[in-house]
Amino acid sequence: MHFGVLMLATLLVSALPLPWQAAAVLFAVAALVEGVRGLRSAWRAGVRGALVPMLVMGIVASSLLTLGTAGMIALWPIQMDRQTCLRDALTISSQDQCDSAYQSSIDSLRTRLSGVKP
Repeated sequence: MHFGVLMLATLLVSALPLPWQAAAVLFAVAALVEGVRGLRSAWRAGVRGALVPMLVMGIVASSLLTLGTAGMIALWPIQMDRQTCLRDALTISSQDQCDSAYQSSIDSLRTRLSGVKP
């Protein structure tokens, strides 16, 4: 039950804007821990059937959410700039400019991290 509530909290908080979205990592890690504990308890109790595969799928989903949200935090400044730009964008063309600037920032970061000169 705790696992399901924590997964739901992770999904809901990940839909919020930054900086609140960063709390999704905490919920996702807590869900991952509870999922593993629940799986161990179910396995030891000899519970078979639909519960074990559901817990395994939930643990995988929680792991993916943790990695995705952690990646978002790694790109915090770029994400904040994009969020601010999109919030202030009034037209479709200005939203396209925000997306273009975001993609340019991501490409620049990728180039710096790979060490390859364009």
